[in-house]
Amino acid sequence: MKIELHPKTYRWARLAIAIVAVALTSYAAYAATQIQISNTGTVGITKDWQGITFSPPSSQPVCSTQLTYSGTPAAMAWGSIQQGSSATGYICVKNTGGTGSTYAVTTSLLTPSTGITVTYNGTSTLTSTPLQSSETSLIVVVVSVALSVPSPSSFSYTTTIQ
Repeated sequence: MKIELHPKTYRWARLAIAIVAVALTSYAAYAATQIQISNTGTVGITKDWQGITFSPPSSQPVCSTQLTYSGTPAAMAWGSIQQGSSATGYICVKNTGGTGSTYAVTTSLLTPSTGITVTYNGTSTLTSTPLQSSETSLIVVVVSVALSVPSPSSFSYTTTIQ
């Protein structure tokens, strides 16, 4: 049996190979723009504070109407964030202690320590205004992923409110 490639058949084979090459290149380009962010945004609260978390893509909550505050709020689930972009989540905090108390918000155990930033109301650390007893406060949490973060990557951090 002899296989012969005619010019018309050769043209179709080249077209098929070109389509497969474009599809593979497109998939690789898409994969390079995604980063998987693990559900490990732990929130720890100390003193007389309680909180509730809202993971992306939640809309901004009204903290004073929330009923399920806890001393151990759920971890924030970030899902996938594209390199060079960010995602926004929220934490509502309630003062269960005395009048005029303030809290401080910090990030620790950030892994990887470069290329990913966590901010609270636009700053890396946050100190609240004084809150009355049972008063609530909203913290806007933004996770930003630099273009330099390799894909796929995992991510973890701890937010402390004290």
